[in-house]
Amino acid sequence: MTKRGNMTRQESPSSINTYNLCKRKYYYSYKLNLPRKDNISTITGKAVHDALENFFKIDTSSINKSNYEFILKHELINLFNNSWTKALPSLLNLENDKNTIRNYYQNSIYMLQNFIEDFLIALSSFINDGTFQDAFNKLKPQTEVHLYSEKHNVHGYLDAILNINGEVYIIDYKTSSKDNITEDYKLQLAIYSLMFNEKFGKLPNKVGLHFLRHGTKKYIDVSQDLIDTAGRECELIKFNTESNDIKDYDKNPGSWCKWKDGQCSFYGICYGVKKLEDYNEENLIQIKRN
Repeated sequence: MTKRGNMTRQESPSSINTYNLCKRKYYYSYKLNLPRKDNISTITGKAVHDALENFFKIDTSSINKSNYEFILKHELINLFNNSWTKALPSLLNLENDKNTIRNYYQNSIYMLQNFIEDFLIALSSFINDGTFQDAFNKLKPQTEVHLYSEKHNVHGYLDAILNINGEVYIIDYKTSSKDNITEDYKLQLAIYSLMFNEKFGKLPNKVGLHFLRHGTKKYIDVSQDLIDTAGRECELIKFNTESNDIKDYDKNPGSWCKWKDGQCSFYGICYGVKKLEDYNEENLIQIKRN
């Protein structure tokens, strides 16, 4: 017999894409709330994101047109090194060998160098019109903006919202190895657009992804069709996840179960290596450590 939940959980682009990828992973993540483990990609990706967020909070009072390139490059790498130092204990706990960790560090530095070179090129088009601070502030986005759609009960954090000459760009940073806007990325951007529209009463001009590894930005135009697609997905997830019965959440085995440097948090239970009580015990141990 299928059980039905009494409460509708607050969804996010991530949870909706999790359901679309693997219903069983959604069940373990959001129905049972089993602990999800970080992997080397998520930990290093967060360190990169933290550095980019904090970059736009630096004190620019001592920066001018003659020294800005050197200082901005130095500040960004210094911010990342601080984030990396905080993340290092978690990385070592994953039991990755030091060479793998070193490679991830170097790749992260490479991505940040791509970002700062792109930023400096954009800055150069404004730098002659006033002070450095004027130019910096024109390219300074709102970062880590939390939006929520009451109508669709979905929320999310936007990496950056940039307003240039009245045009609004929503940007999400990606550290992935590929630089194409996949269907799950497109849905994420569509939901961001939906939430922005609901909050501000207008559509952003463009939403896109900054692929840091490749140094490229790719945008899609925002239309009412895109908003409607996001709305339908939000309503569909409510209907599809009313059940609390595991039988209604099929497994979807694939390359996302296990990869070179990690595996799904629920790989063990899906493939019979672990039992449900093992996850609960691990969760208690983690809580005690924290």
